[in-house]
Amino acid sequence: MGKQVKIEELTKAISSVIKKLYKDRNGVILSENNEYFTEIGKNLGLERYISDHNVTCSKLFAICDFLEISLSDFFKLVEEEDEKLKFNKETKGQLVKKAYKKQ
Repeated sequence: MGKQVKIEELTKAISSVIKKLYKDRNGVILSENNEYFTEIGKNLGLERYISDHNVTCSKLFAICDFLEISLSDFFKLVEEEDEKLKFNKETKGQLVKKAYKKQ
């Protein structure tokens, strides 16, 4: 299996949005995460994803489910976090090329 490609701007924006949503829960997140773990049987390990760690689509879906936000609303927040992530014909492919060059 090859090394996972990481688009830094995307990873940072996702982490930042998760961190903001996490903080918006006013400190009750740990007990809620424990309840979610008991109910669903999956520990989300949210701490890992607030520090620029790549997240899989499945894990992101579970995090959004836990934080009670749709994926579409989540990604709108991600695009607002970093405008470079919005599609633009003039910059098409630049972030992807940059990520693959670092690989």
